[in-house]
Amino acid sequence: MNVVSVVTGGVSGLGRAVAQRLVNKGHTVVVIDISENIEEIIDNSSSSGVLYSFQADVTNKESPSKVIKKVKEQFGRIDHLVNAAGIIRRSPAADVQEEEIKMVLNVNLLGTVYMCQAVQPYMAESGGGAIINFGSMLAHYGSENLLSYAASKGGIIQVTKCLAVEWAKYNIRVNAISPGYIETPLSSGATKDPVFQERILSRTPFRRFGKPEEVAASVDFLCSEDSSFITGAVLPVDGGLLAGDPSLFPPATIRK
Repeated sequence: MNVVSVVTGGVSGLGRAVAQRLVNKGHTVVVIDISENIEEIIDNSSSSGVLYSFQADVTNKESPSKVIKKVKEQFGRIDHLVNAAGIIRRSPAADVQEEEIKMVLNVNLLGTVYMCQAVQPYMAESGGGAIINFGSMLAHYGSENLLSYAASKGGIIQVTKCLAVEWAKYNIRVNAISPGYIETPLSSGATKDPVFQERILSRTPFRRFGKPEEVAASVDFLCSEDSSFITGAVLPVDGGLLAGDPSLFPPATIRK
């Protein structure tokens, strides 16, 4: 059976790693992103799967509905949705402007909700599916200068739990992952800073940053039948960071 997986935010970072992993596993992967020329970022030469791309703005409620309808019409089914699209902005809490809050919440939180709503009827029609949303460490503890981002990620966790409860009757599993400090272009400024490195790694039992491929492997598991009795769960992929003393959590502000 052809397995069709939709991945948002697949141009770079964790979304790209997820798309690559699923293509390598033989899935038909549809990357949805606001950017163009998406196929160029995935190595499709030695994969058993196939990559396609559609351009869409997840913050516009009509856009996810239209693009998901096209996916269903072209491929006949939608088995998985991975909501990896997201942005981050940094401002002191007292100075956060309305424009920033709306921008971050629209992309991260509402974009996730709109994509879930768009795929739900097609998954229900075909007997079920799996949705994996992207949380963050900032969904679990507070930090300086990241009010908008933390609010959006905390909201995603609660959206995940609500949808898991409500859509179980359709055999739709809805889970989330919370990546820790992963080596991506977004975090490169921090991971190369010796002071920041020590602050994070001293509180991470594995004493290293994660790799995008490790996050992608966790997403792959939650897409697979090996996780068929898991829904409403939030899986930290963090090297043990959340297992430690919460009072030791450092501010998560990424410094350039």
